[in-house]
Amino acid sequence: MPQRLEPKLITVFREGYPRKQFTADLIAGVIVGIVALPLAIAFAIASGVKPEQGLYTAIVAGLTIAVLGGSRAQISGPTGAFVVIIYGIVQKHGSDIAVLLVTFLLTVLIDLTVAIQVGVVLAAFMFSPGRQNQCPG
Repeated sequence: MPQRLEPKLITVFREGYPRKQFTADLIAGVIVGIVALPLAIAFAIASGVKPEQGLYTAIVAGLTIAVLGGSRAQISGPTGAFVVIIYGIVQKHGSDIAVLLVTFLLTVLIDLTVAIQVGVVLAAFMFSPGRQNQCPG
C-alpha cells in the first residue's frame, strides 16, 4: 500500500487547474499572506532576531510549502511554538547559528516524518478496528 510521494502542485497541474480555482487559491493565498507576514515579524522580534529575518523566513517557507506541499487544503504559516526554542538558541549562541541550527533540525525532523510515513501510521492506528469512539472530544 505504499503511496507515491509527489507535491500536490504537480498533481493539480496534471489533472487540470481551472481559472476559477486559480482565482480562489490566489485570493486565499493573499489573505494568508496578510495574516502571516505581520505574525512572522512579531515572532522574529519575540525570538530575538531582526524583523526582516522573520519576513525572509515566512516568504521562503511559504513558497517552499506551496511548491512542495502535499494537500490542497493545507494552510501553512509561522507558528508560535518555536519562539521559545529559537529565543533560547539566539540568546545562547547568537542569531547566525540559531537560524542555521533550527533550519537544519526542522528539515531533518520533516524528512524523518515523511520517510517513516508518520501520517500513514497515525491514520492506520486511529482508524483501526476497536478504536472507534475512543478519541476524546
